[in-house]
Amino acid sequence: MKRTLTTLFLALAIVLCLIQPAVRAQQQLDQTAKVKTEVVNRLNKKEERVKVRLHNGTEVKGRITQTNENGFTLSNEKTKTGTDIAYADVQNVEGRGMSKTKKIAIGVGIGAAIFAAAFAYAFTHIWD
Repeated sequence: MKRTLTTLFLALAIVLCLIQPAVRAQQQLDQTAKVKTEVVNRLNKKEERVKVRLHNGTEVKGRITQTNENGFTLSNEKTKTGTDIAYADVQNVEGRGMSKTKKIAIGVGIGAAIFAAAFAYAFTHIWD
């Protein structure tokens, strides 16, 4: 019984070791496709100013000027030079500044605070 369990455990460990590179490669392909769609969407929406974090830890800021099948060109706004970046090298693409959701949340918060202050003032001075 003990030998059977050990054999099953070893067989499972071998299978999992063989599957891991395939899973990692699939995750890399998914990340590359995600980055590509993000870059194309930003270029189509005219939101070209981005901050790109690469897998080696560096961060690049600039404007997306052009895309192709394997990567995109990011131009530095100060030096006006273009850098070709491959989709596979990108870890994350973010817009610069606050998102629309954050701006809306701040506006709703300010409106709610003003409403609460006006309600409190009216409630305390209702009998004056």
